[in-house]
Amino acid sequence: MSKDQKIVGGCLVGVAVSLLIVGVVSGTFIRHVIQILPILVTVVGVAQRPTWGSYAAMPIFIFWALIVVLIWLYLLGISRIANGHYTIIEIVMTVFIALFSSAGVPICSRLGRSSAVPGRVVAFGVFGALQFSAVWISFLKPFANR
Repeated sequence: MSKDQKIVGGCLVGVAVSLLIVGVVSGTFIRHVIQILPILVTVVGVAQRPTWGSYAAMPIFIFWALIVVLIWLYLLGISRIANGHYTIIEIVMTVFIALFSSAGVPICSRLGRSSAVPGRVVAFGVFGALQFSAVWISFLKPFANR
């Protein structure tokens, strides 16, 4: 496994662990387990097929970076989109998620450069949709407060 693969995999695991910590602290562990399922699949993809796995990881990093920005905008009183009560630990985890995401995206683009453009677009779109769907599912009644 290349150094770039290890970094992208480590950043994905970092995002996943940060989300699980948020789940433990907030009492919504099951919800967060659902949310990290696409991340876990992507870790395997990056390890086995780095050219498409890197473009599968990119929308996941972007998605979580956007969620973090929305949380920070709420905390600063600028936006009400990601409203709620955030503990210090949850806020610290948003910093880690932002760091892992911002470190992962540029390496993903470098790692996946050798793959064909249609494959990149498909991997990006499919995993972006998977991550969005996982979060949406995690907010459905059976999982919302678990």
